[in-house]
Amino acid sequence: MSQSSLDTIAAAFAALGQPTRLKIVRLLLSAYPKGLPAGDIQKELDIAAPTLSHHLDKLRQVGIVTAEKDRQWIWYSVRSEALKSLISFLFEECCTRNQVVNLDDSDDRSCGSESSECCD
Repeated sequence: MSQSSLDTIAAAFAALGQPTRLKIVRLLLSAYPKGLPAGDIQKELDIAAPTLSHHLDKLRQVGIVTAEKDRQWIWYSVRSEALKSLISFLFEECCTRNQVVNLDDSDDRSCGSESSECCD
């Protein structure tokens, strides 16, 4: 993996490492795939408009959310492929290095099994 790829992934995790941004992403996931207008996010999470704008912009900069203008509203939605790539990055090594992710022996999803979630 190149350094620029690692830098991109680290920036995305850094953006998610803030409680308000995590709340925003979870809310947007609940409205997936359509998303929500900024005003609805603001009301739901009780965040001041400038603060919300800052957090949404940070999430947009790292590619986690998209913004689309629809008349006078801006709709935000989660880029599911971006979140999936972050999760994939975390599980990338689980089946290649001594089963880094050890699931319970009684769980039939352990690394290397047909139903393993980490190896799909």
